[in-house]
Order: sequence, then structure tokens, then C-alpha cells
Amino acid sequence: MNITFSVLFILIVLQTTVPVHAEPQDFTVTTVMKSSTTISGQKIEYPKTDKAEMASVLVEIQPGKENGRHMHAVPTYVHVLEGTMTVEFEDGTRQTFTAGSGFLEVVNTVHRAKNLGEVPLRLLVVFVGEEGKPHLIRPQQHQASDSTP
Repeated sequence: MNITFSVLFILIVLQTTVPVHAEPQDFTVTTVMKSSTTISGQKIEYPKTDKAEMASVLVEIQPGKENGRHMHAVPTYVHVLEGTMTVEFEDGTRQTFTAGSGFLEVVNTVHRAKNLGEVPLRLLVVFVGEEGKPHLIRPQQHQASDSTP
């Protein structure tokens, strides 16, 4: 009985610890992005709701163009499919992301995405939000102090 148990135990250990190289891999997994903070260092906070919603959109920005001032109130993942994306903040600072890179957008911070390259910029954008609430908010344009109403 002890010999049978010992042989069975050895076979199980060998089966689970020896890698199988006979079969080719049918797929690979490559981590594109893993983070608990946005590109500006903000900690991710998921919406506290019983109406959770995820949405994704494909965005294309032509060379020399931008998507305008906006902000996100929810965690937003961006994956650059093609081209180079420059994120510009209100203070003029910029961060650049190339095709194949992914990142977490800033939350509640006004910014814009620019395509300063010569080819179309294509993005996959994924929002972790709440049903019925906007994923993208366009703030009012700043009015000059000397403007008339």
C-alpha cells in the first residue's frame, strides 16, 4: 500500500512540475499595462454604484488635430492602436504614448489628446463608469475677465 501510494505521489508530482513542450502554444499573453494609478499619479477609485457600466469606443484623430478640452469622471483606459498620442494638460505639460502602449487617463483633470504626427491616430478607449452618467465631460470655455456678458 505504501509503495503504491509513493509511486502515485511521484507520478502526480512529475506530471504537475515537468513542463510539457510537445504541444506548440496556440496563444500568447502580453501585459500592455498594469497600474493602480493614472498617468498623473492619481489612485484609481471605482464608482460606488449598483449600476456599474463598462463602455469602449474607437477614436480616430487626424494628423495635426485634437479631440478638444475634456475630462473623465471615471477610470478610463486608453490603448494606442496606431500613431502617437500626445496628452496635453491645462498647465501645458505633455505626455506622449506610441502605438502598442496603454495607460490610465487622468480623472477629473482637464486635458486634450493631440495627434502631432503625420498619420491618423487610432485609440481604443475603455470607460469604467455608471449607467446613465457621461464618460466624457466638456468643461465650459474659460471666459476672459474683461469680456462682456
